[in-house]
Amino acid sequence: MDWIQPNKGLFAAGAAILLFPWLVPNPYYLNVANIIGLNVMMVVGLNLLIGYAGQISLGHAAFFGLGAYLSGILSVTYGVNPWLSILVASLITALVAVLIGMPTLKLRGHYLVMATLGFNLIVNIIMIQWDSMTGGPSGLPGIPNLAIGSLVFDTDRKMFFLIWGVAFVAILLSLNLVRSRVGRGLTALHGSEVAAACLGVKTETYKVKVFVLSALYASVAGSLYAHYLTFVSPKTFDIFFSVELVTMVIVGGMGSIWGSVFGALFLTPLPNVLHLFDEYKDIFFGLILVVVMVFVPQGIAVAIRQKWFSRSVTEVARRGAEDGARPLTAATIKSAAPGPTPGGMAVSPRLEAPILEVKGISVGFGGVDALSFVSFEVPKGSITALIGPNGAGKTTLINVISGVVQPSTGEVFFAGRRLTRPRPYLMAAIGVTRTFQNIQLFGNMTVLENVMVGLHAQTKNEMISSLFHLPGFRREEQEIEAAAWELLCLFNLESKGRWLASSLSYGEMKRTDIARALISGPAAVLLDEPVAGLNMTETQEVARLIETIRSQGISVLLVEHDMNLVMGISDKIVVLNYGSLIAEGGPEEVQRDEKVLAAYLGGT
Repeated sequence: MDWIQPNKGLFAAGAAILLFPWLVPNPYYLNVANIIGLNVMMVVGLNLLIGYAGQISLGHAAFFGLGAYLSGILSVTYGVNPWLSILVASLITALVAVLIGMPTLKLRGHYLVMATLGFNLIVNIIMIQWDSMTGGPSGLPGIPNLAIGSLVFDTDRKMFFLIWGVAFVAILLSLNLVRSRVGRGLTALHGSEVAAACLGVKTETYKVKVFVLSALYASVAGSLYAHYLTFVSPKTFDIFFSVELVTMVIVGGMGSIWGSVFGALFLTPLPNVLHLFDEYKDIFFGLILVVVMVFVPQGIAVAIRQKWFSRSVTEVARRGAEDGARPLTAATIKSAAPGPTPGGMAVSPRLEAPILEVKGISVGFGGVDALSFVSFEVPKGSITALIGPNGAGKTTLINVISGVVQPSTGEVFFAGRRLTRPRPYLMAAIGVTRTFQNIQLFGNMTVLENVMVGLHAQTKNEMISSLFHLPGFRREEQEIEAAAWELLCLFNLESKGRWLASSLSYGEMKRTDIARALISGPAAVLLDEPVAGLNMTETQEVARLIETIRSQGISVLLVEHDMNLVMGISDKIVVLNYGSLIAEGGPEEVQRDEKVLAAYLGGT
């Protein structure tokens, strides 16, 4: 089965699940193990949201409660088959998650935390006050056990196999997801939302999707909880349980599925161990969280793996290059733009055929005009430099063209087509990519994975395909990885492909940023200060790369302060000063312009 990938951890987990009830037959320990299994489901789902997508939620106890109460009410009050009630409860919970997630996930930071906290409080109040349906503070008794024919799940041992079987599937699906195009998109979203969007990740859609998925995990766990204990009460689903779930994510390790399992295994039995201090349970959880955040902020499981089980960076890089890198061929950049000219000669700019046009662009921030009615064209197949003093509005203009900032006036045209309020992921999809002045690599991803994200807009596998590794999934993944290795070879980064991007030198980070923008074969690339902070040798290397880009028919809009570079490789130069365009033309023409000399080049 293609959706089950060979994994030592999975085999070990499966063996432990099968053996545990026979090695530890005590019903009390089986009961604790069952609660751990339910928590594993929720923590794994919550880690997808927090650890991978970077969206913090303090409301997942509410989704756990919705699954439990909806399934219980349908079974007890309306006599619905328990299995069908679990399905209906999951669908209703998913709908609630969509309705809550769409407005809530537009918030950031503590605003998002407070919104999800408020949702949890509201759901808990409804559970208490709607006593005619939920039983009020006394709870809802008489929930039937689950059954398959004559097999009734009415013992701890039977429920152990059911709960942990579902938890095993949840772990498996989550591992599939994080090792996919969608998983890279989620991790990129966590690293830098702006950079992810500019590479084609539909950030708002991904936030809602992963929020709904994590809510589904919690709902199924809640339904199993209700049919296991045959009784539910509001106290179980209060805000303190949401805090415990988040603590399990952080203690185990954010951005690690196995860390989620460890966090649940470590913290779920804690109240039973500390039963003499039950009223101080929340204090112990808080102390554990503080200690972990101070001494092992990456989480205990992740720290152990890094210390004892990870191979050296050099060995990983060597093995990665041997296993994944391909010999560099003549076609080094896969381009959706016009093909390279014979002999790799530079393409002469054709001013009559602009690839990008900006007309009357104005942008204001708090009463300050960053750009004022700027208009110019980027000729097809050319290097057009955008220069000006610091604060002239160059990066703001790049942000407008890439869709990050919406202008107050003016329009952007691409290949003769007017773009109405372009969004970053749409610009990436039509063939306009960019780099960043302040490098925005995804530091918790490898160099290879960073470059692979650059193909997000040109590839298709989405949530369902990624969860179940449907036919065609593996083929697309192999094509993405092969293309990434090939480009890393061009940029002399193949030996660093398996390194974390955060471990690269500054110059290597710059090259990785450019490689990530180029892998999709864009028609136009916006380079924002690509040689800033580089030494002369590195600058010359980047200059050769930019000329290679042009030779492939890719149009370049270059923002740069290095005048030797700008004058040496540019076909056209556009000059901004205080947000206004003061000159444009060829390098020699601009160098003689009195306004440019006075404003930027130092004298008349």
